[in-house]
Amino acid sequence: MYDAKAAFFDNQVTAPWASGEYGDKEQPKLDRLLAHLGDITGAHILEPGCGTGRLTHHLAQMVGPQGRLVAMDVSPGMVRAAQKRLADTPNAMVCTAAVEDMPLGSDSFDIVLCHQVFPHIDDKPGALRRMTSALRPGRLFVISHFINSATINDHHRKAGSAVAEDSMPPLADIRAMLDDVDCAIEAFHDDELGYLLTARLRAK
Repeated sequence: MYDAKAAFFDNQVTAPWASGEYGDKEQPKLDRLLAHLGDITGAHILEPGCGTGRLTHHLAQMVGPQGRLVAMDVSPGMVRAAQKRLADTPNAMVCTAAVEDMPLGSDSFDIVLCHQVFPHIDDKPGALRRMTSALRPGRLFVISHFINSATINDHHRKAGSAVAEDSMPPLADIRAMLDDVDCAIEAFHDDELGYLLTARLRAK
């Protein structure tokens, strides 16, 4: 169901936003995200929509050899780039898949991190159910972008094609979706450093 989006992002693999290393302008945004994650040494992290693995590589280094990264993307081109970037990172696995189709297991992850992908998920409530079912009780679900929601929606609308209707839902809609999967929002930012929402799965 993501064929058109996969083709769109295949054509973006070498774009600076997708392939370049983080620069001075992105570092404060990355720092804020990592601060909200806290100490992730040994954590098991699920990263849908990993792109070329820019963030995946950082996370894999931070979780260390006892941690684990499972990353995926619908774009085969993005996945090939990520696999190349992570070739010497044995604690990270990258595959071509949509999160809706991935066998995740239950209570498998400490963090589910949707970085720059949430607007592109077609069935957001259904995907949220799958992703949060893979979280261990009390652990963290994160939506992150390095631009704010108004800019996200404007960029996608102007890009046209397969992503023209991919928008970040209003906070009230996301809160309702998270309530349905028993997650409580802990932090929310939508400002000059981008979009960042963290929610914690309530203990069973």
